[in-house]
Parts: sequence; C-alpha cells; structure tokens
Amino acid sequence: MKIKDILLKKKLINFKNSYGISSATFTGEAFLILKLLGEDGTFGLADSVTAIPFGYEDVETMVHIIRKYLFPAIRGKDSLDIEAIATSMERVTPGHPMAKAAIDIALYDLNAKMLGLPVYQLLGGKFRKEIPLGSAVGISNTERMLREANALVQQGCKNIKIKIGIDPQADLQRVQEIRHIIGPETKLYIDGNQGCNLTEYLPIFKKMEKYDLAFIEQPLPVWDIGGYQKLCASLETPILIDEGVYTPNDLMTLIKYQAVDGVNIKILKTGFTGGKKISAIAESAGLSCHLGSMFETGIGTAASIHFAISTRSISNASECFFPTFLAEDVIEGDTFSVMPDSWMWELPQDMGLGISLKPEIDNALE
Repeated sequence: MKIKDILLKKKLINFKNSYGISSATFTGEAFLILKLLGEDGTFGLADSVTAIPFGYEDVETMVHIIRKYLFPAIRGKDSLDIEAIATSMERVTPGHPMAKAAIDIALYDLNAKMLGLPVYQLLGGKFRKEIPLGSAVGISNTERMLREANALVQQGCKNIKIKIGIDPQADLQRVQEIRHIIGPETKLYIDGNQGCNLTEYLPIFKKMEKYDLAFIEQPLPVWDIGGYQKLCASLETPILIDEGVYTPNDLMTLIKYQAVDGVNIKILKTGFTGGKKISAIAESAGLSCHLGSMFETGIGTAASIHFAISTRSISNASECFFPTFLAEDVIEGDTFSVMPDSWMWELPQDMGLGISLKPEIDNALE
C-alpha cells in the first residue's frame, strides 16, 4: 500500500485527578492524534504525548518534525517496507524518537487492516491471551497516597507503583506505610522519574529493601551511568530503566557498563519496531522487561496491548491503564476507560489495533 497522506491533531485532555511525579504535577496533558492514509483510503492510527519535563519531545515539535521532515521522506513508499521507512526517517533527521514511533505504530495499524489481521499477528503472533494490569499512585500528600494505594488493593489490584523523588525521608515512610496497607501479596514498585540523587537515596534504598520492592525505576538522571552502576552493584532490588532507553543503542550502553537490571519499554517512545529490538536485546542479556505507560490515550493503550500479547520477554505486569485517569478518551466505546474487574486486558480480535476514533476527533484532524 502506497503512503498517501497524514493527518494530525493536538488534543488537550484533562485528568480526573492531579497526578504528581518528581518533576511536576499534572492536571491534564497535550496529546497528538495521528492518522496515516494509504492510497486506497486504508488508514493507520497512532497517538503520542508531551514528554516534557521527563523527556524532550512535545506535541508541537512532533507536528513540526513530522510535517516538514518525516512525512515527506516516506510519502509514496510502500507501507510494508518498515525497515526502509525507518531508515528514510533516520536519514532525514536524527533523534525525535517519539515522532518516528508514532509513524511506526500507524504503519502497523494500516498494514494489519490491509491484510485483514490484528496487529499482534504482524508482531510475532499470539504468545499470551491476556495482559495483567497494575496501577500507579502519584506523588501527593501521604494521606492521599495511602488512601489511593488502599483503594487499589480493595479493587483487586496486585501490582502497585508509587512515585518518589522529592523527599527521601518521606519516601521511606510512605513505602513502609503503603507496604503495611497493601500486605505482602501485592507487588510494590517505586519510580523516581530521575528525581533522586545517589548520595541521599542510596542509604534510603537500602532501608527500603526490607519492604520487598519488585524494582526501583529510573531513580537517577539518565546521564548518571556511574550512579546506576553503583546502584546495581549495591542493591538486591533490580534497577529498571525507563527514560534512559529510547533506542536499542541506549540499552546496549547500559548493559556494557552493568548499569541496568531491567527495562521499561514504552511503545510511544520506541514504536513497535524499536520496542521489539529492545525486548530482544533485553531477553538476550537476561534482563527483565516491563511494559510501561506514558499518558497514552486508548490508541496507545491498544498498541501496548498488541505489543505485550506478542512479546515473550514482557514478564512484568502491564501499566496499560492511563485512559482510566483521563476525563475523556478519543476512541469510540471508551474501551479502556474503566479497569476490568479481572485486572486483565483480553486478546484483541478486530483488524489492526481494533479501535476507531470518535467522529468529532476524526473530523478535527487536518
């Protein structure tokens, strides 16, 4: 299928409640909605999100890069030529991984629809039938964090991540109290979003280990590879890297310096193509793979589910829950806006990603 056109839209969506990480507190976010058109009208969908302040791309820069550089480089190419398209995008401009990832995701959706298949069939087929879910507690006051963690357990959640990275002593107290509330059977993760420093937090992390943490995610700035080396050598708790891995080369560098125990793959950062390469490297190196969320709409959530369904190395609970945090979604049926009682997303059955845009969103694309 020859690639004919691309339509884009920035969409501001409020959150149901504020959500805090170490660098900011969010009450809503700007999302990118992308529609890639083939010559016969078949189309593929993708979304993305403003990654600042924890990343370096926002919707405005992605729209500019896609319209001026990436789409002109791939217009008229065969949509099945994934590697050639990726090479063309890399040649026309280095960097901008999230802009490229959005096009990659839309290509797979378009191709799967053209072939009459669900996307996971193009990604390796069905490895599992359902995706276990977890959820996250953002940084706020201790009372609210404890209340939210308790509510998740009461709802049946078995995998809870809490955000840290502003106050070491407060973080230690919250980990202790949340572990007491959720009990020993629930997996507990912590995520610093680069807000910690080695000097203050290494002693704190050692004290936290008695609370049986499943992993510590991206506590230090991405550039502090020496700090990650020391964390990996000093702690029994695995160190998971998120913001520090956008490309296979990023992961290879961390492996070389023994500065990583696991990787949190986020499809909005890597696309399907990059995500598969990263997962293969991680599996070969004996690292655990987690499937993460970075404020996706239902489009990115569907993409993440297809990736997890087809990827053997995804061993940790999926974070594909973010539409439940949004005041509104962009897909018809609001498929992912309410967490299922089973805390499992089931195997998608429809062609492509298996979702469609709400008409008012579709009509606003340009």
